[in-house]
This record gives sequence, structure tokens and C-alpha cells, in this order.
Amino acid sequence: MCALDGVTLTVRRGEWVAIVGPSGSGKSSLLNLMGALDVPTSGTVRIDGYDVAGRDDDELSALRGHTLGFVFQSFHLLSRLSAVDNVAAALLYRGIGAARRRERAAEALRRVGLGTRLRHRPAQLSGGECQRVAIARAIVGEPALVLADEPTGNLDSRTGAEIMSLFAALHADGVTLVLITHDDAVARAAERRIVLRDGRVTSPPDASPKPGR
Repeated sequence: MCALDGVTLTVRRGEWVAIVGPSGSGKSSLLNLMGALDVPTSGTVRIDGYDVAGRDDDELSALRGHTLGFVFQSFHLLSRLSAVDNVAAALLYRGIGAARRRERAAEALRRVGLGTRLRHRPAQLSGGECQRVAIARAIVGEPALVLADEPTGNLDSRTGAEIMSLFAALHADGVTLVLITHDDAVARAAERRIVLRDGRVTSPPDASPKPGR
């Protein structure tokens, strides 16, 4: 069986899309394709207008570094680095000097409500704060698209709600978001919801946004 079968999906600039489905539905495979972590065996993937087909590893790494931001369920922060340095690390390959990288990282952390936690290491932060650091890292480079994979999965319900409020604020600021989740309640916060089952889209992939958006 194919991990994904005949999936057609367009995410428009400024949208907030939730991709929802049970375990094994193809959500992670779809995220890996959208994030240029995998290439399709057939079909086409375009990211900000660029076709990933035929690009080598260096080109795909550059595409991810300049065009995409990632937020993961397990945060993936470097334990030895402070919050500001974890975020600044996302700009290492942008040709930006160290001082400016840290300035931009501090700005991103203030944007997610962690202006007083710049020098704290992950072990000194709560789970919700670690996720905020991860979100700051994802947005510091002003990517065309932010991909969030189960971003509330390791958080309690109250902290998860706070993270969803933060995503809503980022979306209101114009950040383009795709959120992968198995939680219908989380998905309902998004502007548009795509349902996957057995590698296929079972809801209209280009459904109109919610009224009032």
C-alpha cells in the first residue's frame, strides 16, 4: 500500500491548514514531503514555487533553511544551548553575523512571550516554554511556511491551549501554518482542515476557509 495515494493539496500564502487523521493515515509522510525531507516517487511537490524534484541534498537543505520552519512534538532543542542560542542556530546558514543572529533570536523569543527567558537552557524551562522556543526557532528566519507536527502532543491541555493561542496570533500576523494532528479539537482551531485516511484525502483539499477569516 502507498503511504500517500493521489493526494492533491495546495496551501496558499497566509493560510492556516490542519491535517488530521488517525495513526497510519499518512500525516507524517505528507509532512515529510511538504518539508522537503522526502521526495515523492511520483507526482510533484512545489515549495514556494520551487519543484523539489531533481535537487541534491545540499539544495534541499538550503531550501529548508531558507523557506521552511519546523515545530516538532518533542521540541528538538539542544540541551547545552540557551533559548536564544537554540533559536539563533536556525540562522547559521543565512550568512548573518553572530551578533545579528542573536538579536533576531531575541526578537523572535519576545514575540512568543519568552523575553525574560533568553538565557535559560531547556532543562530550566517548562514543556510549554520549550515549545515556545521551538516556535521562535521556526519563525526567526521568516519562512514561507511553518510546519508543525503534533505541537501539543507532549503538553497538558492548558499548556496546549496556550500554544494554540500563540499559533492563532502568528496566523493573524500573516504566518502561513500547516499543523499535523490527530486531535480534532486542535484541528478545529485552523482556518481549513484536511482529513487523511489510509493515505488518501477524505475531505475536500481546497475547501473554502471558515467564514469570517
